[in-house]
Amino acid sequence: MQIAHSHAFDALPVPNNPEENKRFLLVTPRRLVFVSVWFVPQVAFLIFKIVQGSHNGSSFTGYNNGVEDLMMFNISSIFLFMAPTLVGLLRETALKRFFDFDKHIHAHKLASYTLVFLIINHVIAHYYKFYKLEQQTGGKIKMSNLLFNGTTGRIGHVMMFTVVLILAGAIPYMRRKHFEIFYLLHHLHYVVITLIFFHTKDTRFHYFITAPLSVYLLDRLYRLYRGFSNRPRILSVIRHPSGVIELRFEKRSIKPKAGQYIYLNVPSISWFEWHPFTLTSAPEEDELSVHIRINGDWTRRLVHVFRQHESTRPRRLEIAHHSISYPPSAKHSKLAEDSEHQQHQKEQCASSKSKSSLPPYYHPLDSMSHHRTSLHPSGMFNTNKILPPVPIYDINLPKIRVDGPYSAPTQHVFEFETAVLISGNIGVTPMSSVLKSLYYQLIMARKSSPRTTKKVYFIWLCRETQSLEWFKDLLAALDEENISEILEIRTYITGQLSVDQIRNIALSQDPDGPDAITGLYRSPTYYGRPNFDKIYEDIGMRNPGTNVGVFFCGSKHLARHLRRTNSRWNSELSHRGTKFVFHEEKNQS
Repeated sequence: MQIAHSHAFDALPVPNNPEENKRFLLVTPRRLVFVSVWFVPQVAFLIFKIVQGSHNGSSFTGYNNGVEDLMMFNISSIFLFMAPTLVGLLRETALKRFFDFDKHIHAHKLASYTLVFLIINHVIAHYYKFYKLEQQTGGKIKMSNLLFNGTTGRIGHVMMFTVVLILAGAIPYMRRKHFEIFYLLHHLHYVVITLIFFHTKDTRFHYFITAPLSVYLLDRLYRLYRGFSNRPRILSVIRHPSGVIELRFEKRSIKPKAGQYIYLNVPSISWFEWHPFTLTSAPEEDELSVHIRINGDWTRRLVHVFRQHESTRPRRLEIAHHSISYPPSAKHSKLAEDSEHQQHQKEQCASSKSKSSLPPYYHPLDSMSHHRTSLHPSGMFNTNKILPPVPIYDINLPKIRVDGPYSAPTQHVFEFETAVLISGNIGVTPMSSVLKSLYYQLIMARKSSPRTTKKVYFIWLCRETQSLEWFKDLLAALDEENISEILEIRTYITGQLSVDQIRNIALSQDPDGPDAITGLYRSPTYYGRPNFDKIYEDIGMRNPGTNVGVFFCGSKHLARHLRRTNSRWNSELSHRGTKFVFHEEKNQS
């Protein structure tokens, strides 16, 4: 029995109270090891400095010196963890067997939290030191004079206030809703580093910071050069349901892998703001695409910029873009089979020209909203025979800059024979790139050696039915190919449905027809939450002695649940030699 017919994929009821899914921070063995490796040496070093200070007559002085050394170490680490070019190079070395370089941002946060804790200790220690000095001198030396009248004290308080601003801008709400404020405040770290040189006369800081800061600055300069020199032209803008737009632009010199992400800059909005977005196009395609959720000041301004161009008169281009482009290897093959269809399309386009049906003005967000494609059974992409090619209009769309691509966990999907792709809402973006690339690999496999990946399970959780429209063309094209022995698609609606929605679905669903929501014939939509315990068990039992790659992109709460489930079933199936290798990715859209 194929797993396509297994009850492992049946849905659980949607909870009435969504808060019941929330969990406290999950302590996993891997996380415990990482935190231990980070903190244990630092605590041991601090104890060593205290003991050393006590031998020299003052354990308090030893403690304070130890805190200062650890502050310098953590400042240096913060810069190294945020040098993505360096991290990407290390990821390609043998060190990747021992370190998860995809977690470098988590390491950056941990180093930052440690630094804040040490700064608090450093400030309290000096306040206590000056208070004791005032007590010992009978008030002849004022604590306030030591704290605020000297250059060292004033600079120290300015740095402390600056760190508070950086922390305030880094809270999750500010990052999500007001990214530009987070971005600007975060760059105050340059002010802090500059002030440190004037705050302390100890030359140890020079030795701590010189090499890491140089690496960070060189990395930053390289990325700026790459970003400012790569200015692709926007090819089309597509509006999707639930507040999502899709940008397609030229590929040029960018050579991505499936699931990687880029940084996007729109100078007409802000010349210094670079926002990360996951590539939803496949490496085999001739253009790049990103899906952007309208959620924040910058994304709203981006939509406003596009709408400002609606009064620009278009110039018609004789090209057509589709949701999935032709693979390079199949663009010129089997033309004879489709010559009749292409001639019919040309006649339709000519008829459209003669009737002068072009709109007087072009609205970029209305471009290609309903154009769909299908996959030709012979293995090449073929335009939908129902709809003619949609013309694209060359207008004065805003200029963009692209920096990347950058490594992401999803790019390792094809290193596993069996892979499970789990997406939550817009977290589907890296998975769409993988699914497109999988299809191209299926084409190439017919002429080359077999693929490494033999089976892929794709599970997509959406709160709203409209969200399934984002990649409806891609899923429909894959469903038409009848490749269930290689790819299985499971979509879940996890939000509460209204009575009218339930009635409409029931009336629209044909028992012998496609799914009423997605239009897929071989992949039904489930209503409720996936039972991940049954899914893990079923997949694990069918793959003994295999490393199964599990790739997730979605909410933190679901990530915690999956980490717990992953760990539990690794223990349950250890006797069969099955291991689930969990990869978690933060959504970049």
